[in-house]
Amino acid sequence: MKKACGVFLVAMLIALMTACGNTSLSDNGVNADHSGNALPENFVMLDTEEWPENEYTANIPQPESGTLLRGWIDPDKEYCHLELSDMTQFKSEQYIKALKESGFSEVEMVSEEINDDYISVGTLLTKDNTTISISYTDDLFGMYIKNEQ
Repeated sequence: MKKACGVFLVAMLIALMTACGNTSLSDNGVNADHSGNALPENFVMLDTEEWPENEYTANIPQPESGTLLRGWIDPDKEYCHLELSDMTQFKSEQYIKALKESGFSEVEMVSEEINDDYISVGTLLTKDNTTISISYTDDLFGMYIKNEQ
């Protein structure tokens, strides 16, 4: 059951990153993409450049590197999504190691080479009531953080 949940969460994060990869932020901080791929209006957009401090990130260490490219909270589905740029595969692995050192357990890790060009890595971690799904591919690092009540 945990394995199926892990695969689902990793796939969900990858789908979110792919679906939102071509959107842009408008001046008011809400995604404005006229191709029909805009984020829902109820999403709470997070400030870029700085690590967000909220109920989802409160119990996880901040990555030592990377720049917050985009982030939001979905209040309806109760999750936080963060995308960081300037992350290498090594830095991604170091952050996962830091999460484990802070008490997170790895539920599943999936790695795949894409066309001999780059590697896509998905990792699912859990601690207490927090689940983190991490996706790394071609210098883009994504996190899906969910707190279960």
